Amino acid sequence: MESKDGLRHPGWETDKIKLSSRLIRKGGRGVFYFLSLPFHMRCGKIGKNFLISPGYSLWKCNLQNVTIGDNVSIGYRACIMTIPLGLNSKPTIDIGDNCNIGNDLKMGAAKRIFIGKNCLISYDVSIIDHNHAFENINIPPLLQGIDKPAEIRIGDDCFLGAHSFILKGVSLGKHCVVGANSVVTSSFPDFTIVAGVPARKIRSLK
Repeated sequence: MESKDGLRHPGWETDKIKLSSRLIRKGGRGVFYFLSLPFHMRCGKIGKNFLISPGYSLWKCNLQNVTIGDNVSIGYRACIMTIPLGLNSKPTIDIGDNCNIGNDLKMGAAKRIFIGKNCLISYDVSIIDHNHAFENINIPPLLQGIDKPAEIRIGDDCFLGAHSFILKGVSLGKHCVVGANSVVTSSFPDFTIVAGVPARKIRSLK
């Protein structure tokens, strides 16, 4: 690009592109924030710089005891809910700072789900601290409700691969890695890579 003095100033075009990109990013975040307002209004506590993409579920989703830390992003079509089992029941979900969660998350707590800081959760991951009851052969499973829940705890810096399931009572230590398509039914210590159905230890990172 040339100025009136006939000299080229290539930096001007670059600056315009950078400014346009910043405006687009800010405008995009503004739109996403507006679309996420119903979630903000129903959620218990949300930290700074939170972003949830459109398509999240609100129907029958109790979010009153859900706490989300700073700098957390959640992808499209998330379904997050707590499920009180009685008048004195207070199930909770806690998501730590700096977590990045992909599309199609399913998270349901009838007792407690705790996710530490700096976790990466890929798309289509399910984290459920209870099962549907089915043991009574005289009653359809549809009418039996859920069984006794058990707390799920996921440590800091964990990575949960796509299509994985974390089931009730599981505790994953710091920096654990769960392979894609795994079903985790038991607990593992820090720095463990697990995979399979049911998930088993593949190796340790230390």
